[in-house]
Amino acid sequence: MRPIDGDTGLGDLPPLPDGVTTRDGMVFDPRHDHWPLGGLSHTRILRFDELDRLSPGIIQRLKWLLIIQFGEKSFSYGDNLFSNFLWFYRSVLSMLNSPLERIELSHILSYKTMLNDTTEWKLGVLRIALTDMSRLGFGIASDEVLEYLASATIRGNIKGTSIRTRDPRKGAFSDPELLTIQSALNEAYAHGEINPYNFALVWLFLAFGCRPIQIAAMKEKDLLVSETSEGKAYALRIPRAKQTGSGHRDVLKARYCSKQIGALLERVIENNALKREMLHLELGEAPLFIGRKKGRLSGLAYHRTSSSIGSSIDYTIERISGLKGNSRRFRITLAQRAVDDGKDKWSVAELLDHSDTQNVEVYFEASPAMVLRLDRHLAMELAPIAQAFAGVVVESEEEARRGGDRTSRIYDRTLVDNITDPLGTCGQMSFCGLAAPYACYTCRHFQPWIDGPHEAFMAAMIADRKRQEDDAISPKIFTIRDRSILAAAEVIQLCSAERAT
Repeated sequence: MRPIDGDTGLGDLPPLPDGVTTRDGMVFDPRHDHWPLGGLSHTRILRFDELDRLSPGIIQRLKWLLIIQFGEKSFSYGDNLFSNFLWFYRSVLSMLNSPLERIELSHILSYKTMLNDTTEWKLGVLRIALTDMSRLGFGIASDEVLEYLASATIRGNIKGTSIRTRDPRKGAFSDPELLTIQSALNEAYAHGEINPYNFALVWLFLAFGCRPIQIAAMKEKDLLVSETSEGKAYALRIPRAKQTGSGHRDVLKARYCSKQIGALLERVIENNALKREMLHLELGEAPLFIGRKKGRLSGLAYHRTSSSIGSSIDYTIERISGLKGNSRRFRITLAQRAVDDGKDKWSVAELLDHSDTQNVEVYFEASPAMVLRLDRHLAMELAPIAQAFAGVVVESEEEARRGGDRTSRIYDRTLVDNITDPLGTCGQMSFCGLAAPYACYTCRHFQPWIDGPHEAFMAAMIADRKRQEDDAISPKIFTIRDRSILAAAEVIQLCSAERAT
């Protein structure tokens, strides 16, 4: 088609088809003013009747642009174009007295004055839409607009600030925060406070730093299980995201999967059995995390959307730990910890499943991690906030579960009197392979005695931490027991409160 700059007649355009299929496999009628569309990311109704200040010619050209984009690119891409045009319309064009026949430079300049350094990128997206329409032969903007946009320097969407500054709310989780999440997650699951699906979801984000859309695209068959002489071995095929021209499951990447995560996902698949039967889903072809709605995406029936998975993560993390967590923070944390551990940019790109290294540079620009100097005073101040202690304080051994079993006593072998002065009792009936007594204070089975030598034990841990710090040992090593220190401080406070009553 030839450029028809400003021409609002419809003779140059073919009539809208009665049916269009998006790249994601959804079918809709573009002749209507409500387009119910969606992808694996989210669903939405695009409402063209809101654009009542635009002429029919402009609306038809806008529809043709979106028909082409939805057919060639992802739903999220086309939705972003429409959303940004809608922001422009609401900000400037909706104020007009008569239907607009052509977008003029005055409209663009007026919109630009409403944007700031952090929102100017919206004008960049609008530029893409307007120049694409002109290039395709059905432009809606004047030559002045196109010339201005072609020569204008427009700030892009500012990225990576939370990573560079190690933002405590949006950036990587600190080591204590990560330990808090892991401990709270295990405790909540053990007490039946969260279901197996959300438990598995959070551990997938912890282990792999996936994008929500990658987990949304997973099927049961993506868990690969093999029998070895040492037991089961697992691998997980993770769908690649943001691959130009590829569908949600066109490209899969096999990743090593630990036995713990693999066994957890096996239980998820076992729990799916009843849902599979009710929904008539084939074993293996069913989603790993089955949704409530069938959806309209070809080959992805009953797959959850990435937005619903993201919401589950946000809700679960805040509920169990009180922290503001989201899927992106887990991804940032995985990459930042790899950089802090000395990994090169190619290894980090591989870890994040990036095709190149251009988007991992920001992790190497991050400010140095701050290491807390933890002494007794600070430990006592932080203890009520950290809530690292998971057990129950008992007044005496007789009150403890397994109190009659002397082998259940917990001692600190580094203390001088390690035979007659136990710290508490272990209520666990089975074998425990954790390092006592350091791991005990954060374990729900630990029952510290009210008169146990907790003060001496905490002092010994703090002294050992300071020694390692003074010896210039890596913070990754000397901060390992920080959560145990905070748990011991909380026990000291609880014991003091009990004695005072």
